[in-house]
Amino acid sequence: MSAEPLHAVSFRLSYGDCDPAGIVYYANYQRWMERTHTEWWYLRGLRFDELPARLGVAVVTRASTAEYERTITLFDVVECRLFAERLGRSSFAVRGDFVTEDGDRACTTALTLVCVDAADPRRTVPVPEPMRLALGAGNAALSG
Repeated sequence: MSAEPLHAVSFRLSYGDCDPAGIVYYANYQRWMERTHTEWWYLRGLRFDELPARLGVAVVTRASTAEYERTITLFDVVECRLFAERLGRSSFAVRGDFVTEDGDRACTTALTLVCVDAADPRRTVPVPEPMRLALGAGNAALSG
C-alpha cells in the first residue's frame, strides 16, 4: 500500500449530493471514486475509452465496497485520495479515502478492476505494462 496518494480530488458538497436531510447520499461515494480514479488514468494518457484500440484491453469492475465512518453534509468540503492497493496478473485494486477539511475520514471505498480482452470480454488478459508501470510507480508494495 502506498503512503502517498496517487491522486486527490477535492470538492464541496452541493444539494444534488445530499438527501432531503442534507446528508450525503451514500451511493455518491462510488461515483466520486470512479471520477477520481478515471481522472488519474486520464492524466497519465491511459484513457479507458482508448484502451481497446491502443492496448487491446477493456477494464471492468469486479467488486466495489464502501465503509462509511462519518456523516458529511451539505457544503462540507471533502477530498478523495486515491491509493493503489494491489496489482495482480489481470486485476488491480484501488482505494479511495474521503477526508474532510478537519482531517477526519468520512468513508473508504475500494474498487477491484479486471482487464479483459477487448474482442472477447469474457476472457481476462494481463494488465498491460503501461498500466502496471503507472500503478507501481513509487509504490514499493506493488513494484517490489
